Amino acid sequence: MNHGAVGLIADAGGCEVSKARWCVPLLAVALAVATTATACSRSSGTSKSPPPTAPSSTAADAGDFGSLKAVCGPGGAKGATDVGVTDTTIRVGTMADPGATAQPGLDQELFDTADAFVKWCNAAGGILGRKLQLDKWDSKLTEVAARMIQACPVDLSLVGNGEAFDSAGVDQRVKCKLPEIAGYVVSREASRAPLSIEAIPASDHQSGLYGAFRLLKAADPSVVAHAGQLSSQLQSVKDAGDRDRAGLKALGYTEVYYDEAPVLVDNWRPYAQNLQTKGVQAFTIVNAPDNLAALFRSMDDIGYFPKFTVLPANMYDTKLTKGAGTALKGNVLIVTNAVPFELASTHPATKQFLDILAKYVPGAQPKALGINAWSSWLLWATAAKACGSELTRTCLLDHAKSVTQWNGGGLHAPTHPGNASGSFSPCFLLMRATPTGFVYDKTMTKPTDDIFNCDPKNLFDLPGFGK
Repeated sequence: MNHGAVGLIADAGGCEVSKARWCVPLLAVALAVATTATACSRSSGTSKSPPPTAPSSTAADAGDFGSLKAVCGPGGAKGATDVGVTDTTIRVGTMADPGATAQPGLDQELFDTADAFVKWCNAAGGILGRKLQLDKWDSKLTEVAARMIQACPVDLSLVGNGEAFDSAGVDQRVKCKLPEIAGYVVSREASRAPLSIEAIPASDHQSGLYGAFRLLKAADPSVVAHAGQLSSQLQSVKDAGDRDRAGLKALGYTEVYYDEAPVLVDNWRPYAQNLQTKGVQAFTIVNAPDNLAALFRSMDDIGYFPKFTVLPANMYDTKLTKGAGTALKGNVLIVTNAVPFELASTHPATKQFLDILAKYVPGAQPKALGINAWSSWLLWATAAKACGSELTRTCLLDHAKSVTQWNGGGLHAPTHPGNASGSFSPCFLLMRATPTGFVYDKTMTKPTDDIFNCDPKNLFDLPGFGK
């Protein structure tokens, strides 16, 4: 599972990125387990976007995105070449859990991003003239398999999707040969499943926090002897925590505290007291931003804070800064490989993403996970365009897999699209969480390429993982 996946399972509001696996909602999973019977529904779980009402053409509608030229536009592609493809349309789906009874609105940003991309692309002319027809499959946490069965005979592929319980749909998707360019994946079954890649992939044999802790070790060696981690009793989240724990050990950190929190915690004060008693100064946690905010409030109550807290990208969420408020003390650093929204004014692709989202889905909240999804849609469109009048499921995935350098037109650091068998991007930056919001920490990041630190030493293959 990716850190993005951790953010999703950890937080229904969406994370920030990634997952790479940087930026899945934990409370949502817990509630779903407790309410499986009521979370099921007899509805089909699908909705279609209305026909696009193309607004007046602007530069943003020309089909260029960031450094990517003519992603969408007119053309003469023809032929009913595969499932979902006609002379004039391409039917494509996405999937998420916003209808979950346990956590309403879960990953709504995946649907919002899909709506924005399809409307923007169609306004530019579609994919070589073929307009996109979008199916939004609501898997509601517990209905992933049912939605896969429905998507199989009608959609060319899934794009920008993410399901907290994605393992339930792998068999159905693979049997019907439905490819996906996912926004994120969670389970071990899904992370290396056939016919599946991510534009911002994770790795099941590396730690997404390794590079950040490497920089911290160099910046303040005094904390190396005082490391602590609060992981999770939920196995899919614990998997990511185990990789981070192994990464700390490989860097030479001495673990003075380790625990695994249950899915639901009524009182965070005992954990704060344990951290204080053990003298933790380099701390990390896999959980939800609102839960971490509660932990910081408990730390504030007892007058203790780790010197450094290093966090995955799902913590890039206002639920942390607003929830913790003035209790957010110490050096709280969040690892991400996406251009943060705070730097949009100097990064045109990020500003364009925000502008498109605001224009085509008014009121939608930009979320880091939306960047994962948008990058997946861009990769999908690039591959579909390359196939032209030979557009098939096989051609689509083959072209997407052939891309070896990808940054979403400038939305994020360079990646190699693929699955968990590959590597994280070596590039990341550190955002500092403060009571008033997030700030890019250039001093701690020590950028080597624009705003990112891309030192190859940021990657390390953990012995015994990914087998």
